Amino acid sequence: MVDVRLVDLEVIKRYSLAVRRDSAPAAELLEVLDASRAVVAAALAREPSGVGGGAPAALSAEASAAPAPGGPDGEAG
Repeated sequence: MVDVRLVDLEVIKRYSLAVRRDSAPAAELLEVLDASRAVVAAALAREPSGVGGGAPAALSAEASAAPAPGGPDGEAG
């Protein structure tokens, strides 16, 4: 299994206050990123008309995706 260094990700560099671990399995990371992207897309879809126009169709479909298993931090118990 391939691991990805979390501190190398742009989203971590910009928005994370702390990184819980150095790396994560790539497949797990994609699952968590997809779930996070869905939350952002849902927020954009709730944006009032005229301000941003809502999320593009491609994002709207992902907004209904189920969250990653194991809770908000992506770890199972």
